[in-house]
Amino acid sequence: MKARVQPPCSNLDYMSVAVWSKTQWERIRRFRLSAEAYRKVTVVALALIAIIVVTGAAVRLTGSGLGCEDWPNCSSGEFVGFETPNQTIEQVNRLFTGLVSVAVIAAVLGSLRRRPYRRDLVWWSAGLVAGVIGQIVLGGITVLVDLHPAAVGAHFLLSMLLVSDATILVWKASHEAGPTRPRVSPANLNLSRVAVATAALLMVTGPIVTGSGPHAGDQKSPRFDLLIPDVARVHSLNMWLFLIISVILLLRLGRAKTPSDILRRGYFLLIVILIQGGIGYTQYELGIPAWLVLAHIAGATLLVGTVLWFHLGLSSVMATDSTATEAPTSLIPGQSEESLSPT
Repeated sequence: MKARVQPPCSNLDYMSVAVWSKTQWERIRRFRLSAEAYRKVTVVALALIAIIVVTGAAVRLTGSGLGCEDWPNCSSGEFVGFETPNQTIEQVNRLFTGLVSVAVIAAVLGSLRRRPYRRDLVWWSAGLVAGVIGQIVLGGITVLVDLHPAAVGAHFLLSMLLVSDATILVWKASHEAGPTRPRVSPANLNLSRVAVATAALLMVTGPIVTGSGPHAGDQKSPRFDLLIPDVARVHSLNMWLFLIISVILLLRLGRAKTPSDILRRGYFLLIVILIQGGIGYTQYELGIPAWLVLAHIAGATLLVGTVLWFHLGLSSVMATDSTATEAPTSLIPGQSEESLSPT
């Protein structure tokens, strides 16, 4: 029996594909995200960014920083490697970076499809993409310079900037757009700014302590030529200054009959500061065990998000007739003004 020969594709087949492609493009072009749906996208992005800060710290604390001695390949002979525990830990962290990349890209694309359209959300979400790209490049440089503590510290600082950006994005996505007005006195608002700046300084002094200690990422990695007791004392004084400023601010806010939501966020911030300080002193007294260092880094990530969330809550959006900005018609080629209106 002769095999049946399939006839060549007809013009009708090509037309069907063309119609299907056009239909799918129309669906994509008309896709919209509600404000609440987009807020959830930003929350996921923030959560993943916070998680990768901790997993990245686990790489360093387990001595797996050079588990993959090359970049972007794991080694000169293979792109992916799971031959040793250290290699596996480093490789999983690199692969998780891809998941974070997907989340931040979704945040950017979602900001473009969100209705009502808001330009500020586009810019803040674009900052996440820039930060992740910077992290990938800086991560490669860190490996290539054999985990020099300056590179490791810069990696951490960029992570904190990413957490800050993501926190601000979630806050803005959770509130209406428009000019803001203070909910507290100018003096208290300025004191809050000082608290934020002091917290930012903590994120600088902390990596200096780590870069001078035993957990720089690999036993053979260089360290800062500094005495741990000295740099730890500076970091501790920085933490005490942050705590004192925060307590003074909360006392002032309490006497000024501040709205309860601000006070709740302030009390939560105070709890985070106390726990973080307690972990710091405990790890120093116990000889800096790796698991407590990991908890301290997780606490630092939470601290950055908490202090920013508190500070952002000291202002509110002024009521306006229209707080959203219409999307530019040039956003999608061929898109009409009518299609940009909320559906």
